[in-house]
Amino acid sequence: MAADDHVARIRGAIVETQHRVSVAVSDGDGHLVWSAGDPRAMTTLRSTAKPFQALAALEAGAELDDAELALACASHEGTPDHVSRVAAWLSHIGLTPEDLRCGGHAPMDPASRDALAQSGAKVTNLHNNCSGKHTAMLMAARCLDASLETYLKPSHPLQQAIRALIIELCGSRHLEDAVDGCSAPTFGMGLHRLARMFAQLAEPASAPAHHRAGLTRVSAAMRAHPELVAGGGVLDTVLMRSVDGLVAKRGADGCYAMAVTAGDGKRYGVALKVADGNSDARAVAVLRTLEDLGVVARDAYELAAFRRMRRINCRGTVVGHVEARFSLQRHA
Repeated sequence: MAADDHVARIRGAIVETQHRVSVAVSDGDGHLVWSAGDPRAMTTLRSTAKPFQALAALEAGAELDDAELALACASHEGTPDHVSRVAAWLSHIGLTPEDLRCGGHAPMDPASRDALAQSGAKVTNLHNNCSGKHTAMLMAARCLDASLETYLKPSHPLQQAIRALIIELCGSRHLEDAVDGCSAPTFGMGLHRLARMFAQLAEPASAPAHHRAGLTRVSAAMRAHPELVAGGGVLDTVLMRSVDGLVAKRGADGCYAMAVTAGDGKRYGVALKVADGNSDARAVAVLRTLEDLGVVARDAYELAAFRRMRRINCRGTVVGHVEARFSLQRHA
């Protein structure tokens, strides 16, 4: 492993584990501007696809307010606020949690998870971090006069529209097909292609004209409601609260993507992958990337917890830390 392409998890003075990192930073035309590791490494999009799935729902005719649009882009924590908002949204459009095909899982927010368990209530589809996305998909399916029961099938008109949109924005017809954790179709592509998609979210004028208004709405909604996109204390929400104009979206298994304005005043898309999926390593890698791009200051206090993450044992003792050991390289 090269010295400049990983995050180290350190215990005492010992490098205990190393986590390989790849980063691609692109403009809206697909030009690679900065990178680390392998900027063309394959990744599944996972939840980084959500802003573009939400865009497809808008373009299908779904009438979403900004809070609903943020929830459509969300990997939410399953807090009572998240769950009640999605429940009210479903009720408003005449549907129920049983219409969602995402399946249920316990809330990702520890306090909400513990409270749910102590109450004796059951986990439902509403608690799934993707429940907002699925609600938007159901709205879009209805607008397309298409089946609500089969809205996740790759052959469904909505999923075909999402696939076509992603092909257009990433600049390649060569997508690897897969199924996401919530049972929706997802795709595999090189990091540089994902970065190009987020560059167009950062600068909608670089996108095809018929997508510009929707991209502008999606990015504005995510920035206006960062607490709905993730939750309190989650890196996505903290970044969007702290940095003007930034859009951040986590994906499972080490994937992360952002729309940013760099220190040179230009707007870019960033796609990042931690090869082994470690979430602590991902957070630290995201901060190093933003610092190298001049998006955030290297001493920004509100982001200190993510810059050099402490490792704490079961008794609350600090036993080590996590640090980035790579730097972005500028391309000609």
